[in-house]
Amino acid sequence: MDGGDQLTLAQAADFEDSRRPIIRLVLIMAAILIMVLPFVTTFNEFLTRIVETTGLDRILTDWVVPVEARMLAVILGLLGISSQVSTSTIYLDKGGFFLPVYISWNCVGWQSFILFAVTLATGIQGPFSRASKFEAITVGLLGTFLVNLLRIASVAVVAYYFGTMPAVIYHDYGGTVVILLWLFGYWWFSHGWLLEPLEELPETGIQEPFLRDIYQGKQGERREPFWRRLIAWKR
Repeated sequence: MDGGDQLTLAQAADFEDSRRPIIRLVLIMAAILIMVLPFVTTFNEFLTRIVETTGLDRILTDWVVPVEARMLAVILGLLGISSQVSTSTIYLDKGGFFLPVYISWNCVGWQSFILFAVTLATGIQGPFSRASKFEAITVGLLGTFLVNLLRIASVAVVAYYFGTMPAVIYHDYGGTVVILLWLFGYWWFSHGWLLEPLEELPETGIQEPFLRDIYQGKQGERREPFWRRLIAWKR
């Protein structure tokens, strides 16, 4: 085996390992969050004061909360829970009375975007195409927003069926688990379907068929971008 073949195998191994740091990072984050879970509320208050100091809380209150409240009312309606919406409160119709679910600016999920940004710094590293990185980032942002909506909706469902105290407990601790599960699923999906390898090795311009073969289909054809495969699948 000559030097070129050895370089090919080494580069291929490095490329295959490029997905592992993000998994390790999420695992480390999960372990840390589980260990400090009783102190999450205190740390959240610290972050809250920082956001209040910068004035971002007013932006979230005036622009994000009302939009999310209306979206949540639609989601709850699909689940069979009738509700009415004010600027920052959803009133769940329980037949005889309305159960208010207040949505604070601190509950819209901005913390999960911070966690997503931390994993993003490692997750898209490697010889991937710019287009696929853009796809991965776009899916991640939209997915994180949707997961936050479902998380808040699940809190309302718990409050509706089980009462206020179980909803508070779930809100304080279950939300962290939901976000971690989303990050696991998102990065597994991104490295399996979204992120595309480059045609050439970076900084060398040398085409590397052995490297690309790792991510090619069984027929040896280069994998199409995710959105094109999705359109073709629907057809």
